[in-house]
Amino acid sequence: MNTEYKNINKNLAHSVKLLSGMDYSFAVYFTDGSHIGSEQIQHTQSIGKDGLCVWLPKQREIQSAYRADARKVLQLDYAVKGLPEACDPETQLYQDIEKRVVLAPTFSFLNGVSDFILGLYYLSPEGYLIGSPTHLVNKIHIDASSIIKKREYWQEASNGISTIRVNGPFEDIATGKRILTISAGLFDKDKFRGVVALDILTSKLFTEGSIIGEKIKFIQLSNSEIPSTGWRPLAILIDGVQTNQMMYFDWNWLHEIRAFVEKRMVSLLMLVILYVIAMISLIYLKVSGEKKHFQNLSQRDPMTSLLNRRGFEVAYKGTNGQNYEALAIFDIDDFKQINDTYGHDIGDDVICAVAHTLNRNTRATDVVARFGGEEFVIYMQGNNTDKMLEAIERVQKEIGRLSERVLEQGYTVSAGMTIQLTSKKSTLEDLIKDADSKLYDAKRQGKDRVAI
Repeated sequence: MNTEYKNINKNLAHSVKLLSGMDYSFAVYFTDGSHIGSEQIQHTQSIGKDGLCVWLPKQREIQSAYRADARKVLQLDYAVKGLPEACDPETQLYQDIEKRVVLAPTFSFLNGVSDFILGLYYLSPEGYLIGSPTHLVNKIHIDASSIIKKREYWQEASNGISTIRVNGPFEDIATGKRILTISAGLFDKDKFRGVVALDILTSKLFTEGSIIGEKIKFIQLSNSEIPSTGWRPLAILIDGVQTNQMMYFDWNWLHEIRAFVEKRMVSLLMLVILYVIAMISLIYLKVSGEKKHFQNLSQRDPMTSLLNRRGFEVAYKGTNGQNYEALAIFDIDDFKQINDTYGHDIGDDVICAVAHTLNRNTRATDVVARFGGEEFVIYMQGNNTDKMLEAIERVQKEIGRLSERVLEQGYTVSAGMTIQLTSKKSTLEDLIKDADSKLYDAKRQGKDRVAI
């Protein structure tokens, strides 16, 4: 529905641009071209059965300027209809039409640009209409002019208000179809010269073949209310254009359900089958997700959310082989004394702070875990041993630097690190044993250091 609403607004905005082009043609005509006649295109005049005068262009071949082999002839599809004196060359009305009919081919060429455009026309205060296509102009009856002149957009323009506005919806005078009319008043040095307008079929504004689009209706807010079946109403808003319309989806539950069952029986059965498959899939995904969740919980330390030893061993097996591998064991110095002095709550804060620092200062490819108590482990791989050592030393110093945020006098950690060639294929237990030995050296050498 949102897509259809956007398409409708887009089509209306496109129509406004076409009308602006017509308006511009008249503005240029009033400014520079009032002396131009219609000698290039000859017209026939005749009185129709309805007593009105009709001007029609004499068909002639006009070579397209686009490509010689593309569209050889530009067809003129417009007509002029007015009071009977419009057929008399001696009348002022005839001479006025003769001057302005030079703009009629523009109407012909713009009409048909889009399927939703029913027709384009210019209505003069003198009582004649220039419009396209011809067959619609021929259907205009003698009362059409008076009907149009009673409409708000004509009244507004004739009173000197110059604006582009969307009008309707109306029933089209010629066809009886529901239309929206986009109009603009024309002025020559503040003198009212008529209205140029473009009629749009509301039934063509939506995407062709759209079931949703067929249910979208239009109302004019000044004289209509949204019916009880109206759903998701949206005001029509176009930049620089006066609007007073709203569109809505005409929703009838019983009708929609019955139509769906009658027309979509096969689709309904497929939907049921897909629903069953989807439910089975969802149950499977939920069970798999819960299994993965609990598996993840079993591999995580509940206090710090770091990997526990079990999770560490699983992650270790999934590491990629680079030239070197390193394992470092960190241990909080004098942690028992911290617990005894400040209590276990502060001790837990220290453990969480160390875990947070380790997590923030290691790469996504590094494996970080808490093995229990105050002992933490980092496993990494790389191609430069100096940078690997530098990374561990940076983490060790960062823990000490941030420690005063938890304890006023701070705390330190010691670390033991081992670096091996991955080609040596040392086991994880060998790496842990070697790093643990180096941790013991760091403690013996005075703590707050990295031994390698």
